Amino acid sequence: MLSTTTAALTAFAILALSTPAHAANPDEPLAGEVTAAYATAPCDPNGPTSADAATATQLNAILTANLDGHMNAYRVSCARMVVKAVRDRGLAPRAAVIAIATTIVESSIQNVAETVDHDSLGLFQQRGSWGSVEQRLNPIWATNAFLNKMIRTYPNNAWKTAPVGEVCQAVQGSAYPDRYQPEAGDAQKIVDALWKPGSLFGADFNSDGIGDIFSETTGTLTIWNGKGSNNFATRQEIGGGWSAFSKPVAGDFNNDGISDLAAIKNRSTLYIWNGEGGNEFGPAIEVGGGWGAYDGTLTSLGDVNKDGHDDIAAIADGTLYIWNGEGGNEFGPATEIGPGWSAFSKPVGGDFNNDGIGDIAAIKNRSTLYIWNGEGGNEFGPATEVGGGWGAYDGTLTSLGDVNKDGHDDIAAMADGTLYVWNGEGGNEFGPATEIGPGWTPYF
Repeated sequence: MLSTTTAALTAFAILALSTPAHAANPDEPLAGEVTAAYATAPCDPNGPTSADAATATQLNAILTANLDGHMNAYRVSCARMVVKAVRDRGLAPRAAVIAIATTIVESSIQNVAETVDHDSLGLFQQRGSWGSVEQRLNPIWATNAFLNKMIRTYPNNAWKTAPVGEVCQAVQGSAYPDRYQPEAGDAQKIVDALWKPGSLFGADFNSDGIGDIFSETTGTLTIWNGKGSNNFATRQEIGGGWSAFSKPVAGDFNNDGISDLAAIKNRSTLYIWNGEGGNEFGPAIEVGGGWGAYDGTLTSLGDVNKDGHDDIAAIADGTLYIWNGEGGNEFGPATEIGPGWSAFSKPVGGDFNNDGIGDIAAIKNRSTLYIWNGEGGNEFGPATEVGGGWGAYDGTLTSLGDVNKDGHDDIAAMADGTLYVWNGEGGNEFGPATEIGPGWTPYF
């Protein structure tokens, strides 16, 4: 059943329909007319974001099938809601790829609000037998309805290995079954770009959707771009002059969909360098002074208050503080989260339970790793003990984002000069340590 809030938002969506230009042949999937204008309802009740527009630009450079050159902020906002529904159910990214491939074919990723094809509506062009008008025009409801049938049709997770196009057809029963599989590649690219909603966990400086490693401890900013499967490219030296700065942290502080860097200079002033893609950055932007007490503990948390902006945190005198991002490289005032952090290593951020909200991880007493799951509104659940034996990694724990492209955030640390990665598995769990290689002492 729709909640009162959802119903109200859907009612608003229906009232906010765009005006159709013309109707298509009712026997043809709508994706065949990508440029056609249909009456559409909003997908995100708050509308597309600047990050959606930035993502559309990135996707237009890499898509090759039906939507090549046709992504826009609205379509990205619709795809974002589909991906969110999949993530919220705890399903693997492949489920989102299947759903997105279907929406490409059925509606060109538009929440179509006029009955162009019989009584079909929405992103998935679901017939009246699927649900009410309000339900079918609610992207979250519609996606879950699609997923429900997919899971029934492919029990025991068989959808994870069946061809994408085959699964799409089995759920939809289209008269054009061959149109889904050609869109699978682009659907994967769209999901890769959106799997971390509203936030960039870790660092992705070349905008390929894979977490990167970076360091400034030699005085030179150095980046190792992730290649997937826990592999990294050779180091790339970006530029010198970093000796006066604290260890930088990564986040999307101007909401353009590209990772930025933030660091404190001379134990006083916070600066941000906005990423421009391709491991390039704009000039330093001064955020403000008074950051001396936080010089050694600055960290990036992702989005912990669920407003769509990346937040930062730091510890002073054993108390954790959060500064909520407001976009445009600006932050709100410090919010005191609570004391008791003196026994912990410098915290790192990530989404370790895959709910789209930033979490915190830290090592207590040079021994045990704990995670605090974000609950939105700068609130966190109780500490979850991950396990002991982390003493050797106390001073080098870092969050990488997703470096093996499985849809889960990973962590890394160094011991005796060797870098290790622990791949996240969701639910605050991690796989065994993967040895990346020796020679990392100068960079940690």
